Amino acid sequence: MPEAAPMIVATADDAEDIAKLRDRLARWMVDNGINQWTPGEYPASVVAEEVTRGEWFVWRDETRSLIAVVRVVWRDPEFWGADDAEAGYIHGLMVAPEWRGHDLGGRIIQFCTDYTLANGITRQRLDTAANNPVLRKYYTAQGFTELREAPLPPQFRGTTTVVLMEKMLA
Repeated sequence: MPEAAPMIVATADDAEDIAKLRDRLARWMVDNGINQWTPGEYPASVVAEEVTRGEWFVWRDETRSLIAVVRVVWRDPEFWGADDAEAGYIHGLMVAPEWRGHDLGGRIIQFCTDYTLANGITRQRLDTAANNPVLRKYYTAQGFTELREAPLPPQFRGTTTVVLMEKMLA
């Protein structure tokens, strides 16, 4: 199991690996009938732009294999529309399939909480596919409250509706 506090800010060299992990997970979703992500919809060039802005964090094992990633931004009008407010918006939380079952998701959410609070922000938000009851239940168990459903921004194709979720941080 990975050591504690492993998340580091992604570098330009990580962009391709992040995009490959997303495509790998998207293929798994498609193969398992989960209508959420589609392969190729989030190219490395987009990830690279976001990495340049310091939005991505990576977790690698001792062999330097990418095992988990997350993106944190402070505003998200694309998903939240008129309800956009300053918050730690969690996007792209991904764990490599071979690392499932080690509570990396919970540890990454805790990292995001600590990072958000360290930046003086006391609200955390995320979105998940409305048609994915497993993730909805998972994020609720992590302390998030479902606020409303919203249409998925048009550049994404896996689903049509997302659930917007929020957690106030103390």
